[in-house]
Amino acid sequence: MAKIAVFVDHDIMVRHFILNGVLPALEARHDVVFVFPDRHKRVKTDPATLPIRRFRTIPISDQRAYDYRRLYVATVLRRLRRTRDRKPLFRFWREALGPRAYWESWLQSWPGLYQRYRRRMLARIGDNEPLDALLREERPDVIVHPTVLEGLFVSDLVRAGQALGIPTVYLMNSWDNPAVKAMMLGAPDRLVVWGEHSRQLAHERLDMPFERLVSLGAAQLDVYRTTPREDPASYRRRLGVPADHRLLLYAGSSKGLNETAHLVRLEQAIVSGELPRTTVLFRPHPWRGKPAEEADFFSLPWKHVIMAPDMADYYRKSRTGEVQFYLGDYEDTHVTLSAVDAVISPLSTILLEAAMHGKPSVAYLPDEDMRTNFAMFTMVRTVHFREFFARLDCIQCGTPEALVADTRRLLDQAGDPALADRIRKQSEFFVRLPPRPYAEALEDLLQSLIPAPVRARAAADA
Repeated sequence: MAKIAVFVDHDIMVRHFILNGVLPALEARHDVVFVFPDRHKRVKTDPATLPIRRFRTIPISDQRAYDYRRLYVATVLRRLRRTRDRKPLFRFWREALGPRAYWESWLQSWPGLYQRYRRRMLARIGDNEPLDALLREERPDVIVHPTVLEGLFVSDLVRAGQALGIPTVYLMNSWDNPAVKAMMLGAPDRLVVWGEHSRQLAHERLDMPFERLVSLGAAQLDVYRTTPREDPASYRRRLGVPADHRLLLYAGSSKGLNETAHLVRLEQAIVSGELPRTTVLFRPHPWRGKPAEEADFFSLPWKHVIMAPDMADYYRKSRTGEVQFYLGDYEDTHVTLSAVDAVISPLSTILLEAAMHGKPSVAYLPDEDMRTNFAMFTMVRTVHFREFFARLDCIQCGTPEALVADTRRLLDQAGDPALADRIRKQSEFFVRLPPRPYAEALEDLLQSLIPAPVRARAAADA
């Protein structure tokens, strides 16, 4: 058995890599220890409740995290100077940091100044002694880190792996990570990406050679290769959708838009006959923002709009502030996407997931939201969504006045098998599910990096 240390620093990683069994599957053949930050706001899940055999926690220094953050911003601004979408991203960082912090980081990002600033900040940050002590004690043969390419361990593990001669394998959480979220120093021995799109972006943004970038698909979307656990007809009957109705999914965003207002416009169009024989299914984003002016979905008298049953309890609790993050089951998403005829969403990964299911979609980007929601304004102009719209058949709706007409055009496309096949093929540039499940492909990758004497010992023990 090889010894594997898995570092988890966010609840999203719990949802996407542990609850679906991908990383726990390694325990069948290896000695695996899961490592979490000790009582940190990024991981609210109690590790003791997870389906894993052994875990440890290490303390996190808030001062080190703050100093790393300062260095990360200068590093990101330095990288952005040579990227295709630098203008919206520079503007995003000005808005996010404020004028003074932005210009200080911008100055430190220049060649010459950056190298001195980096040396000074790394000396100030110092070693991560609790992490180093754990690695000396556990002596893993390989380090695995699911990540958004930013976080509590992302730079320290690269440094420790190089110092101790331990291979590091990072598992990219989402297709946009190299484009907008990469805030780390150095690079792992292998970065597992979703497909050719993120492979090219990681090469461009992180200066990683292509031979160290491995496409294995997406761990959380691996379930989409299987038959949904509830067939579409049964799901639609359970929701009470009339047999002659088209089922339109409105999938929410994390960006804090007034989505109830969007749903009201669709409801009005169905009542008026502009969208005949249509039912709208609302599926909130599992870590949605809530604008102050948004009406509570359950306070309105809907006739043709229903809430996804698996999201209703989370929605109510998110409205009261009781919860902010929902560790939902992608099996439910798979059932939903298999049963609907078409999808409307603001910018969200579910547009890509819809394409994987062969479902036509509308990206609803109303101009008033673009003016008031800067995160949305930035996202639509970054390279990953620009390439998405360039490579995939997806209707872009930019005004409330066009919503009904574009939705009607979308529903006219629903059920076209040739379009469904084309959309599925187009989605493979962004996420291509390999023939074998993610967990099996990851096992092979780790085996290739584990030192030969360890593999020989494991074979002999077997």
